[in-house]
Amino acid sequence: MTKNVLASIFAAARDLVRAPRALAVLFALYLALIAAIFFFITTREATLWQLFVTGASVLLVPLLFFVVQAAGATYAVGERSAAGLLSRTARGFLKVLLVSVPVILLALLSVYLFDKLERRAQLTPQERASVEYARNTSEDEEAESSSTSSSEESKPKPPVRWKYLFVSALRLLVLGLFLPLAAMHLWLAAARDGLGSAFARFPRHFLRAFSARSVLTYGVGMIVFALIPYFLITKRTPLSSNTFELLVFGVRILVAASLMLFGWVMTMTALARFDGQTAPMATTEPLLDQSPNAPTATAATTS
Repeated sequence: MTKNVLASIFAAARDLVRAPRALAVLFALYLALIAAIFFFITTREATLWQLFVTGASVLLVPLLFFVVQAAGATYAVGERSAAGLLSRTARGFLKVLLVSVPVILLALLSVYLFDKLERRAQLTPQERASVEYARNTSEDEEAESSSTSSSEESKPKPPVRWKYLFVSALRLLVLGLFLPLAAMHLWLAAARDGLGSAFARFPRHFLRAFSARSVLTYGVGMIVFALIPYFLITKRTPLSSNTFELLVFGVRILVAASLMLFGWVMTMTALARFDGQTAPMATTEPLLDQSPNAPTATAATTS
């Protein structure tokens, strides 16, 4: 299975590189989303115009997000031309938005429940006070004693809260793995079969997020659209020139943003291949010669 997953991901990446016009459309929509986020973050609410820009950004950011997802799903199910990608995205954007509503509600419910579980799993005020008291007592005894060789070993360490670790791991799995995977399967179904069919087979598409093949495909794709961009953004490269360091940081941000889109669409395309949702590509067979000098080929074809 691992070999098939890797082969499918490499094939999806190769097809994405071989469709430069569709890739340009995806990047244009993605840059519009980044610009809307940038204006929302950097615009101050001081003048009437700035308030208008902020309000427009609040509406544009989620709308452009689902436009980008609709374009990625449309590409993943087989649309490769730029014009077709734009037209099908415009027609299918609302379907992707509506089919995402149940996933959004589940995400909000999960955040609420995990917050309640996390508060229960944390240290109680009495336990926290006991740990602080023991730590302060140890520090006082250490200051009075003359030996410092075992000072680090004498400090009491806070107890490991296994409940808290379990809740944090479960939150990461649900919000970072299963719900995004379920949303991707639903987007692919809406782009291929339409909104009605996606809702009619909602349990089937949702349960696909828990299959081993989907999880493995998402995990490999996460290396491209999450881990590598994370290290590119957070890893600092000290240079002698501040101007050159700023330039290098800008290039790293650009590469990280490009990998996020490329890896995400590549992962969606690989999932669509496994689900049998990739539409057949245009035939590349050579056309038959229709000239009068080729009667044999024509006769053989008609027979």
